[in-house]
Amino acid sequence: MNILIITDVYIPNANSSAVLLRDLAQSFKKKDIDVFVLTLKESNVHLMKNDLPIREEDGVKVLRVKNFKKKDVGMIRRGLSEVLLPYLLYFGYCKYLRSVKPDIIISYSPPITLERTVKRMKKRYGSKVYLVLRDVFPQCAKDVGAIKQGLVFSYFERMEKQLYQVSDFIGVQSQSDLMSVCQMQGLNNEKVELLYNWIDFSPYRKQIARDFRSEFGLGDKIICLYAGNIGKYQELSFLFELIKVNRERKDAVFLIVGSGSESRGLKEAYKNYGNVIFKDFIDPQYYPDLVRQCDIGLINLNRNLTVQNIPGKLMGYWCSKLPVLASVNSGNDLMDMMEEAGGGFCSVTGELEAYNRNFSLLCEDKELRDKVGMAGYEFAVKHFSVDKVRDTILEHFIGENNHV
Repeated sequence: MNILIITDVYIPNANSSAVLLRDLAQSFKKKDIDVFVLTLKESNVHLMKNDLPIREEDGVKVLRVKNFKKKDVGMIRRGLSEVLLPYLLYFGYCKYLRSVKPDIIISYSPPITLERTVKRMKKRYGSKVYLVLRDVFPQCAKDVGAIKQGLVFSYFERMEKQLYQVSDFIGVQSQSDLMSVCQMQGLNNEKVELLYNWIDFSPYRKQIARDFRSEFGLGDKIICLYAGNIGKYQELSFLFELIKVNRERKDAVFLIVGSGSESRGLKEAYKNYGNVIFKDFIDPQYYPDLVRQCDIGLINLNRNLTVQNIPGKLMGYWCSKLPVLASVNSGNDLMDMMEEAGGGFCSVTGELEAYNRNFSLLCEDKELRDKVGMAGYEFAVKHFSVDKVRDTILEHFIGENNHV
C-alpha cells in the first residue's frame, strides 16, 4: 500500500504541523506501509546540483518542490505563492513520481489551496482522500483582518467547499468544529470525525542531548516557552503585555522560538527587555530537549477568532509534563480541554488581569507546576497517541483482507 501525505511544511521545518506530519509518516512506516511526502523545499535543505528533489528520510520518500517565498513577504507575493502552490506540487509529483499510485492521500489544511493538487491526483490515480482539517479557512483569516469580505474571500470559500467535497473523510480537532463544518457545509456526519492532534512520545523519553539552559545562559530561572508561528492568528502582542507587566521580575524569563509576520516588529519593540529572549530556529531533533528544560508552556490565540484552534504545540508541552498557560479567543474548545485535563490555566485574550494572575500562580508554586504538568501528561498519553490517530485513519480504508 502507498500513502501520500501532501503538505506545505515538513521537517526540518520546526513548525508544529511539520512535526505532526513527520510523526504520522513514521507511524505509518511501522505498519510496513510505503509512505511518500509531497511538500515544499525548505531553504535549509541543501541538494547537490545533480540530485533529484526526492530522497529517503528515515524510511519515508520525501519530494520537495520549489515555491516562491511565503514567510515575511507582502500579501501580494504571499497570495501568488498560495495560488501557484498546488500546481507546482502536482506537476512535481507527475515529473518525479508519476509511476507511484497513492492508494490513500492525506492532505493537511491549511492551506486549502492544496485542494487543486488533491483533486487532480484523485482523478488521475483513483486515490481515497483523508483531510486533516486544522484551521477553518478563510473564516479564520477574516476574523483577524487578513482577508475582507469580497471577491478574495468568496474565491477561497468556494475552494474550501471543493476541498471538503473531494475528501472522503475529514478529521477536525474539536467537537465545535465537527458540528460547525457539518452544519455550514451540509456534510454527512459520517464523513466528519473528531481527530485530536497527536504526538510521538518516544523523543520526549530519551536522554537529553543538548543543554539549552547553559547554552542560553538561563541558569535556574523559570523558563516560559512560546514555540511556533508569530503571526496575526497568535496575537503575541498580548503575550508581550504580560511580559511588560513582569519586566522587573528576576526569577522568570520568556523564551520565544519561531518566526512570522509579526516577529520583526516585536523583536524591535522589546529588544531591550531583559526578561525575553528571541530565537528564530531550533533544530527539530533537539526540540524535545528544549521543551523538557522549560517550566511553563505558552499558547496564544487572537481574540477575534470565531473558529476553533487547538495548537499542535500543546502536545509537546504536555508530553514534556509542562503546565500550560494559555490565552485564547472566547468560547474556544481548548478551555474545556484544559479544564478536563487539569493541565494548565486558560484565560481569554485581552483579559490581562486574569492572564497575569494565572502566570503568577504557576511561577510562585513549583509543586503546582509539577502537579498540573503531570495531569497534562496523563491526558496526552490517553488521547494523543500518534499510533491511535494512524489506526483511526486506516480503519476507513482497509477492509478485513487488508486492501484499500
